[in-house]
Amino acid sequence: GGLAGGLGPAIPRQVSAGGGDTSVRDLRAHAAKGPRTDGPAGEAEQWYRQAAARGHRRAALHLGTLLEARGETQEAARWYLTSAKDGEPRAACALGFLLRDAGDLDSAAVWWRRAAQEGDGNAANALGALHADRGEAQQAERWYRAALDAGDVNGAYNLGLLCAEQGRTAQAEQWYRRAAYAGHREAANALAVLLLQGGDPAGAEPWFSKAAEAGSVDAAFNLGILYAGRDEEQLAFQWYERAAAAGHTEAALQVAMALLRDGGAEDGEAERHLRIAVRGGSAEAAFRLGALLDRDDDTRAQSEEWYEVAARQGHRRAQVRLGMLVAERGDVVEAAHWYREAAEAGSRNGAFNLGLLLAREGSEPEAAMWWARAAEAGHGRAALRLALLAARRGDLAEGQMWCAHAVELGPAEVSERAARLRDALQQELTA
Repeated sequence: GGLAGGLGPAIPRQVSAGGGDTSVRDLRAHAAKGPRTDGPAGEAEQWYRQAAARGHRRAALHLGTLLEARGETQEAARWYLTSAKDGEPRAACALGFLLRDAGDLDSAAVWWRRAAQEGDGNAANALGALHADRGEAQQAERWYRAALDAGDVNGAYNLGLLCAEQGRTAQAEQWYRRAAYAGHREAANALAVLLLQGGDPAGAEPWFSKAAEAGSVDAAFNLGILYAGRDEEQLAFQWYERAAAAGHTEAALQVAMALLRDGGAEDGEAERHLRIAVRGGSAEAAFRLGALLDRDDDTRAQSEEWYEVAARQGHRRAQVRLGMLVAERGDVVEAAHWYREAAEAGSRNGAFNLGLLLAREGSEPEAAMWWARAAEAGHGRAALRLALLAARRGDLAEGQMWCAHAVELGPAEVSERAARLRDALQQELTA
């Protein structure tokens, strides 16, 4: 998460291949703004069709981008194929992406290779990514370098990613810098991450800022983390809010948490951000949304739904809370299920509550096992329960041992009770 967010292997689908011609990326972006069949776009399509039918390869390429933007991928592929066979590398590259999306990687590679050999940097990057996914680092590096030679700065960024994955940090930094100086915002973010990980926050900050100002959502989030680490909460909040507005899941969660700390009238806005983060798949956001709704009797019924969403994603605190809610309804079996899920994942509260449930059902030996696990993880009440069990069995020495743990672990009322029990057991031992 967080500061490593910009280091994922994200290869843009369409990027500029350099040279004087408009890139496929630009063509597709323009087509996506107006994939209508009436007005200027519709008229343009008619002329492209006429020219393409007469063998104009660039018209066939443009027609393909319009059709792809409209979702008519089969006809788009036919025009890309026509254009590619006539020697248009951008069409060969675009055809490769359509084949990849259809699951035919081998055919995609054939067309990407053809385009790359004719100087298409986007296709070279795609080939590099394909080899990288297959674990063929040398081939990947070869094609990334070819992309860079073709004038595609993504090649330098991808070389940085490849070196970083191989632990070649110094080389990764060099490639990231090259791409970042050329204006590649994700390279600037990745460079900042690398510098921060290397203990240079002062060097990282301007690159995060540059990337964020250029529109990198990850960089905006990472700036939030950077400022939060310096206790500059207002600046952190501003960058989290900016990243959240662009759809960053973890940033939305951080904004919600900050608003909840303020409390009061901000709860509605906090809930909105939590729901954004939940839609992004955040289990923590689902748990906190449940906890927020749990505060009010009118929304408590809804809270269980969100606890369950988080619990099913393995969120331990949500599992414990969900277990408590269903236990209150008398559903012992489901409560035990959720307590056990949490306990087996390392939750001491889950282990303690499971022990309580088992003890009430008459399974005291198994309850003791879970209390022991909870106590060893630092749960004072579990240690006190074990001390009481030992005292009832007449094992005064073991009782004293668990009392000592409970006194040490707390909280205060547990420490006081454990101290009194320890003194009573000591009197029994010396009587």
